[in-house]
Amino acid sequence: MEQAFLNAHPEQRAIAEQADARLEWETQNFEDSNRDELIVIPVVFHVIHYNGPENVSDEQLFSGIEVMNRDYRLLNDDSDDIIEEFEDIAADTEIEFRLAQIDPQGNCHTGINRLVSPLTYDGGGEIKDLIQWPRNSYLNIWVVENASGAAGYSLYPGSVNGAQGAGSDGIVVAHDYTGNIGTSNNYRSRTLTHEAGHWMNLRHLWGNSNSPGDPDNCDTDDQVADTPTTSGWTSCNVNGSTCGSLDNVQNYMEYSYCGRMFSDGQRTRMRAAMNSSTAQRNQLWTPQNLEDTGVNLEPILCEARFGSTRQTICVGDTIQFFDNSYHGVTNWEWSFGDGNAASDENPVHAFDLPGLYDVTLTVSNGTNEVTTTEISYIQVLNSNGMTLPFTENFEAEELDENWFMVDVSNDGDGWEISSAAGYTGDQSLRILNWSNDSEFNRDQLVSKSIDMSEAELIQVTYKWAYSYKGNDEDEDATDDRLKVYASPDCGTTWSLRRMHRGLTDLPSAPPHPFLFTPNGQDEWNSYVLNIPYAQFYTENFRLMFEFESRLGNNIFLDDINITAYTTSDLLDMELGEGVEFEVYPNPARNQATVSFSTRLQYSEMNVELRDLTGRKLWSDLQLAVSPGRHQIDLPTAQWSAGTYLVSVILDGRRFSKQLVIQ
Repeated sequence: MEQAFLNAHPEQRAIAEQADARLEWETQNFEDSNRDELIVIPVVFHVIHYNGPENVSDEQLFSGIEVMNRDYRLLNDDSDDIIEEFEDIAADTEIEFRLAQIDPQGNCHTGINRLVSPLTYDGGGEIKDLIQWPRNSYLNIWVVENASGAAGYSLYPGSVNGAQGAGSDGIVVAHDYTGNIGTSNNYRSRTLTHEAGHWMNLRHLWGNSNSPGDPDNCDTDDQVADTPTTSGWTSCNVNGSTCGSLDNVQNYMEYSYCGRMFSDGQRTRMRAAMNSSTAQRNQLWTPQNLEDTGVNLEPILCEARFGSTRQTICVGDTIQFFDNSYHGVTNWEWSFGDGNAASDENPVHAFDLPGLYDVTLTVSNGTNEVTTTEISYIQVLNSNGMTLPFTENFEAEELDENWFMVDVSNDGDGWEISSAAGYTGDQSLRILNWSNDSEFNRDQLVSKSIDMSEAELIQVTYKWAYSYKGNDEDEDATDDRLKVYASPDCGTTWSLRRMHRGLTDLPSAPPHPFLFTPNGQDEWNSYVLNIPYAQFYTENFRLMFEFESRLGNNIFLDDINITAYTTSDLLDMELGEGVEFEVYPNPARNQATVSFSTRLQYSEMNVELRDLTGRKLWSDLQLAVSPGRHQIDLPTAQWSAGTYLVSVILDGRRFSKQLVIQ
């Protein structure tokens, strides 16, 4: 990453070489006259996410700070594991990291910024252009999904010296190597400890390379006298000796993943860097900067805020609320808008009546008090929010109250009523995906709750129109996704029931290298989704359509129909025991006929003939089967005499009868 930075900014190379040489001279001549003086470094986290797991919790970031301070102050419990040969040089560096409480404009702040950007999947140097606080006041740490293929990386102070280098100063770290909770764990928790060492001018123990284990590393050094020369380790062999002496495998600047210590010499090297003007490190911990960033102050209570597990529920459901106020809160008073209150930090509350509810939180620290109210924060739905059978063709001017639109990616676009095209009528629902420049955008259309407690089969039919960019031979043709989910518990959990993909069954029209709008009904697809599973037959059933953009074309959605069939309905309409399902003549000779009636629509109908060992001999598959009487001829003359099994399979539901061939 250092070479990539210098290659991108060749004028910086000479500056970096001069700065490295000057800092090395300062380091070798450094006398730590204030050896007991604590160096405090203000920290700001920039969480760059795309609404995925990389958007880690505040608590996980707090744990990242805790792990760093534990390691740098030699307070880690596993320091007892340091082998005898190195325990005497294991050092308390007297360096401490503290989350900023004041931003560069002087405002109270959490010390955590969150930005939505697909650059989180790359994690290269461009990530730093999104946001950076002044490096002479804060250590910037960017948390991402992918740190350019590494667990994390940082550049040396000399490399980023000067105005040009300031924009690349700081640490980039993968979210699952940050802290020791959440998406990370104890094994991966010391990446920030390691990268902060680089940020304070420490090399790997085998020298200035990223190639541990190379025998040539015995000819290089980390410029620290008390760490033995080594070729480097990626495993934890504490008795390893690669260059003629015992290696300090438990050092945080190794790749052994069993780090337990910094050496006294490394302590001196880092403190020398923090006392140098190189990359403005010495400005970070001045008394004035510690005051300006708020890290030497008692917790500043400046904002009340909160979150919750959900914001839309059904009557009787519970929600857990979470206090996200900052800083130093000791007392909480919640009002849920339904006449109930709580004084817990993170209360759980049930809502017994439908409606919209304001939620108010007042927090205090014993001296100051702040309050916030979120208007209509909680929506409580009736379990019978939609009447069955339900039909939606989007002919109204606005989306009716039966639906909620959720812009998961917060890009400002999403499902909208459109008069540009419709399968039935003049309108449909549309997403203008053509001009979207952010991959993996997700937009949802979610129903209210539906009482399916009497159902024995749920059937959803819908139509859509879509055409991908490119052509049939284009390897870069777009691959958008339309997904259909069902929830049995008012949206607490969702189950994917069907996915239509952009390169397979999603297109309803030929590829378009331009903005797509369907031209007539023949450029629409339809699907019949049957849900024959008992776990969905609840009073709090909900349905969701989700479109996931892969930088493709527009999509249109129309004619959503939802029906619940009861046991008595199915006895009248379904194929099965007690319902007409005939194979005749039986016994048969040259030909037999399968005859049955349906009053439901099916996506697939398959008639099979198997022998009694289960071997399939013949099948006839039909798609998009309409209600009515169906007759399928079996060419029985081609099979020998015996007993066979005839099956009719409707969207995965199998019904069978025996057939005797003479």
